[in-house]
Amino acid sequence: MERDGRLTVDANPAPDPGDRVLAYAADVLRHHTPDRDGWCRGCSDLWGRLVFIDQCTQVQWAAAVQAAYGGARREDGPTASTD
Repeated sequence: MERDGRLTVDANPAPDPGDRVLAYAADVLRHHTPDRDGWCRGCSDLWGRLVFIDQCTQVQWAAAVQAAYGGARREDGPTASTD
């Protein structure tokens, strides 16, 4: 889509790249949900793959992003583990 002579990827981009990642992670978690048998609906719909929800790499990535950033953008980035 072209707006004011600029090419945009989507109609409503998040102002900050970190916010975009968090928004995308939330979107992934909305689409990759288990069906009643435990299969990931998102993987089945998008790629025709049968994957159990606990093995879905998309859910693992999105959950890791939200865990690292707490679902809210912080200036200091993800917290480091002290283990």
